[in-house]
Amino acid sequence: MPVLSDLAIDSNAINDGAWVEIDEYPGLKIKSRGYTDAFVDAQNRRLDKAMRAANVSSVALIGNAARRQINAKLLADFLVVDVEGLFHDAAKTQPVTVDEFKILLQDPKYARLMNACWEAAGSVTRDGANQAEEAEGNSVPPSSGS
Repeated sequence: MPVLSDLAIDSNAINDGAWVEIDEYPGLKIKSRGYTDAFVDAQNRRLDKAMRAANVSSVALIGNAARRQINAKLLADFLVVDVEGLFHDAAKTQPVTVDEFKILLQDPKYARLMNACWEAAGSVTRDGANQAEEAEGNSVPPSSGS
């Protein structure tokens, strides 16, 4: 039987972000916010604007390319705070910066990165406190001052 604290969310992690390890890509960590009110409000505004621009009556009728671009910008503007463990080279001497990462999200070639970001944001929203505690207790703090 659950106790009330089991149903509480970590609003600090949701608003400020927490590090999430992406299991599918060992070593990749994304610091993400959860689904804040600001994110949801912006998502609704951007989808409404896209519906009007496409002259359609439903979000489901917005073209996939337009939706992908909206989602990439929402991730970059509201959810992704930082990234660690992703490199340009096999020798792992040239880390991908968070700004580069956010630009890559707009490229369909890197759809897997977008999926990893949604996974991170969902995880923070769902159990941000646990993610933050695990990241602090089990890993070296990120080196890219965030």
